Amino acid sequence: MRSVRTFLYEEGQGLLVDVPLTDLVAKIGEPNVTVWLDFLRPDPLEIQKIGKLLNLHPLAIEDLITPQYRPKIDTYDNGLMIVLRDADVDRIEKNLSALELDLFLGNNFLITVHAEHMECIEMTISRLKNGAAARIIGRGPDYLTHTIVDLLVDDNLQILSWLDEEISELEEAIFTNPDKAALRQAAKLRKNIIYLQRVLSPQLEIIRRLASEELPFIKRSLRVYFRDVSDNLARINDLIFTYRELVSTDMAIHQALVSNKLNEIMKTLTIIATIFLPLTFIASIYGMNFEFMPELHHPWGYPIVLGIMALLGGAMFWWFKRRGWFD
Repeated sequence: MRSVRTFLYEEGQGLLVDVPLTDLVAKIGEPNVTVWLDFLRPDPLEIQKIGKLLNLHPLAIEDLITPQYRPKIDTYDNGLMIVLRDADVDRIEKNLSALELDLFLGNNFLITVHAEHMECIEMTISRLKNGAAARIIGRGPDYLTHTIVDLLVDDNLQILSWLDEEISELEEAIFTNPDKAALRQAAKLRKNIIYLQRVLSPQLEIIRRLASEELPFIKRSLRVYFRDVSDNLARINDLIFTYRELVSTDMAIHQALVSNKLNEIMKTLTIIATIFLPLTFIASIYGMNFEFMPELHHPWGYPIVLGIMALLGGAMFWWFKRRGWFD
């Protein structure tokens, strides 16, 4: 599979796919033309080559080559560098870091770089090929950028469904059998939620900047679109924070249930010990090795003592049961 996919939209000509790089570079700068270059697992030499052809700033080329791990926006003379993260459920469950998406937005071109297949990129390409090219890439690279970012945020909505299912399973496990496995499940879920907050919270600030600041290469009319994306991501962040509080509450409930279970066990053991206390006292008296003791040589002494012990133990058990201590 090619590491770079190219798209050229020219008003009156429509969408062209897999255009050679030299032809694309020749088109950049012409009016009514939008170019998109999407790099999947690119060779650093490819990025350096296209960077020199488009006269990108060396720091922008370095950002496209080197993972940044944190969302950011950098402004250059001929473009806007945007770094975002995609919190994918499958990668979170496998303890893998969120995918990074680098976007360099120029006057009439867009460069995207990512190390793995990303749903937001694939869906955008599918829409372009299915008749929406004029509505998306035809409106300029900034609107194309908005489409990709919007799909990336929409893809994060699956996180909410996943968290909802995980919390439901956790609560069922806690109330059914609050053992160590349930506590480990809660701790792992809380760790994943904290990681999601670390990924999405800085990203929210970046998208808010796209929605509110006077940034070059983004038309003022697009702010309202980015504002809608920002609102969606803010809602996701708020719900994730709520889920974090729910998991913390579930962990507290788990501790309370374990403590209550331990108290019940100690209560039961205490009752059993209390029942056997007078029986042990009687047995210890008649276990003393003295020759002259009452009823020592009585023919019914042994069964009488056993009967008294059984009657006393049964009476104490009935009394504790009546008071509800065995409930």
